[in-house]
Amino acid sequence: MPRVTKPLSDTEIKKAKTKDKTYKLADGKGLYLVVKNNGTKFFRFDYSFSNKRKSISFGIYPKISLLEAREKREEARSNIKEGIDPVHAKNIDRTLNNTFGKISKEWLNKMGKEWDEINYKKIEGMLRNHTLDIQNTDISKINRIQIINIINKLQSKNLLETAKRLLSNIERIYKYAVTYGYTEHNIVADIDKKNVLVKQQKNHFPAITDEEGIKQLMRDIKSYSDDFRADSSTVLALELSPYLFLRPFNIRFLEWDEVDLEKEVIDISGKKMKTGKDFIIPLPSQAIEILKKAYMISHHKSKFVFPSQITNLKPISENTLNQALTRLGYKDKMVAHGFRAMFSSIAHDNISVHGHHSDVIELCLAHAEQNQVKAAYNRENKMKHFDERKDLIKWYADWLDFDYGG
Repeated sequence: MPRVTKPLSDTEIKKAKTKDKTYKLADGKGLYLVVKNNGTKFFRFDYSFSNKRKSISFGIYPKISLLEAREKREEARSNIKEGIDPVHAKNIDRTLNNTFGKISKEWLNKMGKEWDEINYKKIEGMLRNHTLDIQNTDISKINRIQIINIINKLQSKNLLETAKRLLSNIERIYKYAVTYGYTEHNIVADIDKKNVLVKQQKNHFPAITDEEGIKQLMRDIKSYSDDFRADSSTVLALELSPYLFLRPFNIRFLEWDEVDLEKEVIDISGKKMKTGKDFIIPLPSQAIEILKKAYMISHHKSKFVFPSQITNLKPISENTLNQALTRLGYKDKMVAHGFRAMFSSIAHDNISVHGHHSDVIELCLAHAEQNQVKAAYNRENKMKHFDERKDLIKWYADWLDFDYGG
């Protein structure tokens, strides 16, 4: 008389303790629980197909319950009777259901229980907006080059910190996928990160893009006039730079006939823009207050918003803002041009928070190389996406003040 295996119970599985060596607990009909020496528990099913002994994993406990494992066993036994190898059937199911997008959402839902809401939204937005090329691809079919191309695309926009964080999160998703049997290998582990990730110091324009660094930078800028006996043009130009992230040339050569405080905009001719296209930028309330202070000081004596201390006929010098940042202790860490990278990095990382597409971010920076938005820089279309840009710039200015400046 054949030996009958006593079925397992949930209580037995829960109480199964870790031992020095991996061991098995049988449930019957080929199904058993594997208890590894690291504490992991998972279900396996042994079977015979085409006169060969085979085995298939049904998943980690308790993600896969005992009842679900038994259902998978019966489904596998049914496939065997119909001449279908359960491993083949699982591969078909994996192709249909185990996309990177699906698994990343599953990982996010699990990790979201441990994160605060702000951190969750940042990572969710980062993955949603920067992994579009692989979202609908079976995670086991994605190759290293596809991952590297995603990282290089961010680095080409100088989003170095975002690229680094994204690669780290993709690797965490792959570790999750390997753990739960969605794929056999973590391909990110095969990527030489030193050869893929661009080091921040290689950037021609050093910029602070981490949140704590920005917090301290904003504090230092706001205290600059108290700590150093600087002229008003330097103080106000430095204070304005984080809120407008114009190119340093456009800050230095900003003229009063380009500033409209009533309409709350700065309107710059294409002759003064690197792109050669007219550019209009909405002013957040913080920038308006700074410009009002500058107006009281310089509008009656110079056409420049920030005239030189030596002569009102010229703007502040090319090195003025960089020297101010150096005096604040940011030599080789932050330059005036870095405020653009600072805005770009924070805006891209928080797309899910402010809700504006990367095209709007590029418009705010007057990056004419973005083909899909080039038309916005023509004189007749310079107001394109104005409301979206205004809302984004306001969000960023408030973000700086609420979290880091005030």
